[in-house]
Amino acid sequence: MQITIRVNEGCAEQPLLLWDSVWDAQAGEADWALADPAAEPLNKGGLQATSQLETAVVLCLFTDKRAPEELRNGAPGPGGFPPRLDDGDPRGWWGDGIDVRADDGETELGSHLWLLERAPLTAEVGRLAEFYAREALDPLLAQQACARIDVAATINEIRDRLELDVDLYGRDGTAVYAGRFSIYWRRLEAA
Repeated sequence: MQITIRVNEGCAEQPLLLWDSVWDAQAGEADWALADPAAEPLNKGGLQATSQLETAVVLCLFTDKRAPEELRNGAPGPGGFPPRLDDGDPRGWWGDGIDVRADDGETELGSHLWLLERAPLTAEVGRLAEFYAREALDPLLAQQACARIDVAATINEIRDRLELDVDLYGRDGTAVYAGRFSIYWRRLEAA
């Protein structure tokens, strides 16, 4: 049996162990990706771990934040449309019930974008999507991961989707992240 010991084992820089959630624009979802051995030589065979800011944006926007109490009690959703609570599930990330450190700028993880799934694709829904996205990304400002966030929603009726542009800027005003997310609408057909 041959045992190979790497030179400087345990002394070399270790890879970041938090892997990326990579946005797939074609599929309209995030997933993990294998690390590129050329880009991450210490992480061969592991999951990609090079885009922490992009991962934070994806998790903030596309983790379903717990529905507000009033919606759980039967009140109409934003804009008066029925909220997506037909199964009684208010959603939300389980970790928020354990530890939310407000002193570190933490809030509940995620956004309320999921509440818009049954909304008609209108300019008002676009404004709500921008509001929900900014609200979800605010922790990045509080934790000083960026200095400014710009969010713009565009209604694309032909493709039946809402397109969300997210730009983050550093303290010196330079762009540190730019992403475009397409949220596909599922139109309710009258029975």
